[in-house]
Amino acid sequence: MAKRRTALAAAIAMLACGSVIWSVMAQDGDNLVQNFDFEDGDAPWSVWVEDGGAGVDRGSDNGEAFSGKNSYMIDIFNAGGGQRVELHQNPFLLEAGQQMTFALWLKSDKVRPARMIVNHRAAPWTSYGAGDIMIMDGDWEEHWIPVDVTANDDIVGIYLELRDTKGVVWVDRVRFYEGEYVPEEGFGEPQAVDAHAKLAVSWASLRAAR
Repeated sequence: MAKRRTALAAAIAMLACGSVIWSVMAQDGDNLVQNFDFEDGDAPWSVWVEDGGAGVDRGSDNGEAFSGKNSYMIDIFNAGGGQRVELHQNPFLLEAGQQMTFALWLKSDKVRPARMIVNHRAAPWTSYGAGDIMIMDGDWEEHWIPVDVTANDDIVGIYLELRDTKGVVWVDRVRFYEGEYVPEEGFGEPQAVDAHAKLAVSWASLRAAR
């Protein structure tokens, strides 16, 4: 009888432990982005520069961050011919019908346009979501786009597309998760949503309210 009680107790403990582990994994899995806050260096992020004549420095920057100690810096110190400079992470495995959100915090040394894109990372380069944004100077802002996955796809990529005009852009707290946009707890509430469902949260106003 004692052995049965011991076995039963062990089984209950294993189930409880399994539930805790499953809960943590599910919680961590909400954001599919690896090294989303750049606290672990550069990997697995990559930068593609279309114009070989453009001078681009890139990597984690411990002198500027929205949260934590690091952000990711893209410093276009030598302008190219107006071609693309892109920050990438891939692949992600997604299924048709999933509704996702791609969000990230950005800051620049000057106002500049950019584009957020989620697509199939091979021909025919099927787009699941894209949006033009404006990166502001001086203050961190969060930008996001909705993503509609229309096919089973094991090489989905997320990326930020810049043009190779001179200037510095910093990126932090990148999120890619299933569901509608939700502000991160502790990082403010949305201020406004435009006609294309793109949102920016001003860090300056958040700081002023604290």
